Amino acid sequence: MASFLEPLQEKRMQKHCVAEALGTFLYIYMSEACAVNSDTQGMVTNALGNGFTLAVLIYCFSGENGSGAKLNPAVSTGLRLTGRLDGTTYVWELISQTVGAILGAVCLRITIPGVDVTHQFVAMGGVSSGHPLSTFIWEFIMTAFVVYVVFATQVDKQTRHGSDLKITLPAPFAPLAIGLAVACGAFASVPYTGGAMNPLRALAPALVFWNWKNIWVYVLATLLGGVAGAVVYENIFLEHQPPEDEGEANEASV
Repeated sequence: MASFLEPLQEKRMQKHCVAEALGTFLYIYMSEACAVNSDTQGMVTNALGNGFTLAVLIYCFSGENGSGAKLNPAVSTGLRLTGRLDGTTYVWELISQTVGAILGAVCLRITIPGVDVTHQFVAMGGVSSGHPLSTFIWEFIMTAFVVYVVFATQVDKQTRHGSDLKITLPAPFAPLAIGLAVACGAFASVPYTGGAMNPLRALAPALVFWNWKNIWVYVLATLLGGVAGAVVYENIFLEHQPPEDEGEANEASV
């Protein structure tokens, strides 16, 4: 136990965990609120609200004073399995993200009493209630897409084009690209699955509102989808960019 807690004695790790917890708390709270509001205001509120919220939070919590702003176990798991995040940091990121997500869902239940956010979020009665395979495929593909964009815009530091045509996305625009990827995924999948693309967006409200119907499908699909997006990009485009050192791996998503 002492060795497990030892990393938290470092100021850097303390800031890292706080950034992941606070960022995930804000994302779950605001994204689930957008999902609830979309029931009366339309899907655009859900899709754009989720995308813009994530983009803003990545701007806030990435960099040296943050954590890289993964805010999503699917992203962290993809980074870990490609060797771009060390094991200790990965475990503490998952803990921080989970705590933040649960607190965000609790806060939402307190501030919007009487609303079953799980119902609003996963669109019960559609594909998610009677077709777990369809739900799995949707969430797998959408999460793979989002994590692929994370690797393409934040992990990949070099151009992937020939000398005659060099096109790279300036780093300051990477969070916006990731947010837009989430918005696109939401526009495509919200009518069918609610558009999680993050296991905690399903798991946290399921825990707080105690509605577990098909939640395992969301958790499994988003984690495996994140791994798929990361592994595909890593092995096709990043063979020339191995993780430089442990510090680079820890902040790979900056």
